[in-house]
Amino acid sequence: MGIFHGGRWTVLCCVFALTIAATPRKILMNRISVDYQPFEGRWNDDFDWGVIKEVLHKAPGNAVISPLSVKALLALLYEGSASKSETERELLRALSGDNDESVSKLQNDLLQYKQQQRNLLITDRVYHDVSVTIMQKYHSIIDARYGATVEAIDFQDNASAAAKINEWIAQNTRGNIQNIVKPDTLQDALLLLINTIYFKGSWAMSFPPNATVDRPFYAGRKTTASRFVTPRITPFMKQRERIFYYKHSNTLNAQFLRLPYDINQLSMIVVLPDEQLSLSQLLTRLTPQAVHQALADMTEEEVEIELPRFTITYSNSMRECLQQLGISRVFSDQAELPLISRGRSTPLKVSTILQKSCILVDEQGTEASAATEGTLVFTILKHPIKFIANRPFLFLIYDEGKGNWLFAGKVEDPQV
Repeated sequence: MGIFHGGRWTVLCCVFALTIAATPRKILMNRISVDYQPFEGRWNDDFDWGVIKEVLHKAPGNAVISPLSVKALLALLYEGSASKSETERELLRALSGDNDESVSKLQNDLLQYKQQQRNLLITDRVYHDVSVTIMQKYHSIIDARYGATVEAIDFQDNASAAAKINEWIAQNTRGNIQNIVKPDTLQDALLLLINTIYFKGSWAMSFPPNATVDRPFYAGRKTTASRFVTPRITPFMKQRERIFYYKHSNTLNAQFLRLPYDINQLSMIVVLPDEQLSLSQLLTRLTPQAVHQALADMTEEEVEIELPRFTITYSNSMRECLQQLGISRVFSDQAELPLISRGRSTPLKVSTILQKSCILVDEQGTEASAATEGTLVFTILKHPIKFIANRPFLFLIYDEGKGNWLFAGKVEDPQV
């Protein structure tokens, strides 16, 4: 990373994302569901699902990524690309697909997220070496359209520079992501583009901590039609006799369950493949259209839920994934990024795009003590639907109002 290649200076791009989900609310909820209105706008998530499937297919074990963070960084590169260049075309294709309004929608969405400044924090910053002059027009554009900031720093003193950058990242992830940028990361680098996402959500209907029990989680593949291998005992959170939005997709052979948060029209969608289907097979089958249909077809059902606690930290380079999805020019010596900085004999290209994401999902948190005050209610349905996530599953954190995928991941073993 950050290496001088035959007259080309590289740009480093980093995405750091953190979500802490499911600290329960203090108030006691009744058994009815939280209102749900599926996204009714024009979807533009083909690229998001390309990233999700490419990364999760290849990642060994548990993984979590932020498609929105990747798009935010690509948008910063897009603003610095030459007009009508191949670099611009590739980036625009990823950001907009066939929807000309998608880039402006992304800009507006990111600005609105940044104005919330509470449970969902998104930040963008361009660090550049003191020897580089960032064009004022580029600075103004990314500030006005994305709320991104720019800061000059001496990359030659790489230990001090890394410490300062890590301090900023830790501050914007509430101290949960630290010491990510190593001094050698900045060796020969001129620019470092960083996006961070921090999300802490409270369940609209909390999981009572006193209901959590140990259950087997079958982390391995089936050896016969009816038997799993490698059971792992893990704490399972439980919900009983509550109404949730739910859909079984016959197209995908999977259950979709909506677990709403208490603010911002955000929810976690848990996708559990049927027992005869592996997680890898489900990922192969997934299409944006099939997911949209399942979300649109969700109905209120009484659901009996067992969901394991899990914590995932995952980091990877997005370069190979993006190249597989048609973004290659920006990584090559032919990259056209003249609008970021001019006046150098060594043009810019991107060495890699790094992402580090963390997620914690449990029933604990600063408000956990009040959630123990559960009550029993009478069941009105004879046979509640069982959603028992005792085998590998997918999860998605979804903005229902904007149609954005903030996070996506898979749990193959909650004990790892």
